[in-house]
Amino acid sequence: MQLYPVLIFLHILSAVIWLADIPANFFLSDFISKNKDKSGHKKLIFAWLKMINFTGMVGMSGVLITGIVMVILIPGYSFFQFDGNHWLTTKQFITLVIIFIVGSNIIPIGKKLRVGIENNLENDTALTAELEKNAAKITRLAKVVTILVLINFLLAITHRYLPGT
Repeated sequence: MQLYPVLIFLHILSAVIWLADIPANFFLSDFISKNKDKSGHKKLIFAWLKMINFTGMVGMSGVLITGIVMVILIPGYSFFQFDGNHWLTTKQFITLVIIFIVGSNIIPIGKKLRVGIENNLENDTALTAELEKNAAKITRLAKVVTILVLINFLLAITHRYLPGT
């Protein structure tokens, strides 16, 4: 199977892009909260939203697409196989949870926050209470997704050492 090395490479590359979001997200969200009432706060949030949007889209889409193709093409792998490959089934469930959190919460809240900031980006006043609430909510949700991504990553790199795999 000549396609396998290419798929693995693209899967790992997508995972690295997604994982690169973790330290950037951690430091940027911390910097944003420390500079809440300073000039440029809105522009910083706007840049942070663009960064997590890009890394999330590229990373999650790449991992999802290559993962689906690998499950279809590699013998012994299947979707939600409960009698074997428990690590893969766990990863698939976690991925569904991530997709749900991103699709039902992070994307809509991020859009509201981005539009609210864009509408008065040049005005250097503080964020409204609603925008602050949305920024705090998206920060919490991004941390939850980060933990789930890390769990999936750890399952991927340690599954060979788990019993029964």
